[in-house]
Amino acid sequence: MLMMMIMVTFISCFLTTKSLVLNYLSPLVLLQTTRFKCGGISVGVTWAHVLGDTFSAVDFMNAWGQVMAGHKPARSLKPDQSHTKIEISPSPLKLSEDPLSVKRVGPVGDHWISPNNCKMEAFSFQLSTKQISQLHSKVCGQVGTKNIPVFESLCAVIWKTIAKIRDGPEPKVVTICKNNPQNGHKNGLLSNGQVVSVVEASFSIMEANLKELAELVVNQAMDEQSKIEEAMERDQGLSDFVIYGSNLTFVDLEDVNLYGLELKGQKPVYATYAIDGVGDEGAVLFLPGPKDGNGGKVVTLIMPDNQVLKLKYELKREFSTA
Repeated sequence: MLMMMIMVTFISCFLTTKSLVLNYLSPLVLLQTTRFKCGGISVGVTWAHVLGDTFSAVDFMNAWGQVMAGHKPARSLKPDQSHTKIEISPSPLKLSEDPLSVKRVGPVGDHWISPNNCKMEAFSFQLSTKQISQLHSKVCGQVGTKNIPVFESLCAVIWKTIAKIRDGPEPKVVTICKNNPQNGHKNGLLSNGQVVSVVEASFSIMEANLKELAELVVNQAMDEQSKIEEAMERDQGLSDFVIYGSNLTFVDLEDVNLYGLELKGQKPVYATYAIDGVGDEGAVLFLPGPKDGNGGKVVTLIMPDNQVLKLKYELKREFSTA
């Protein structure tokens, strides 16, 4: 069971009034709408990861908008039983170590979120298309920049920056979460079908060049999805694990249809996504930028609060991004 709480927020105006809270599948989903004096509205949903991953959560949100408009959704959403039901093995499975991408935690019970050893803080910044191009060139060089995708290049930049500002050991192992092109959410299934991989470095992160780090993410990422499922099966679905933040975690949400919600013929002006319950190693989310802006990406970092000021400073000084 993945014990994460995910929130999606859609904002069209910033004048606060009262909120109406609607509960569906409580305590797995909390849907909240807030109307503003200017006529705008924000819609947010808190979503338990046990129901499905980011892509399933956004599909649910967009389908809800269709229902509210009186339209039948393009497809019905239903749980993917292959991911949500744990089969109990008739005989004990061979004991093995947990995957590198997860951290076993004590029972969380009805709290849903495992307590951290430190206070976590989130902050975001936007990267324009021009800034992304400059960072991409910085990583890959002017020649052959197409050999390394943008996501992996940005991972390298932030990975090295975090290693630089940390007082303790460097983050030698990172987790990569990406959309699975064959994910069941495209067929209307609620699932945790994203690809979860780990990358392990045998060298100093601070001393490595950015291209070396980016190539490591591209070429050495090991898919651990099957290992995670095996770990769930070994414990018959009774143990609790953390993925986001068990290692420094990079989450590629570029394929998430964040701006697909439509209410009364209007599309969101701004949409964002956050994850609660991130482990102490932190997480970095890469989101599509606002549709009415200059494109680009929104980067959200959820890090220990004692690292945030130094991290903001280094990102601004080295890359002019925050």
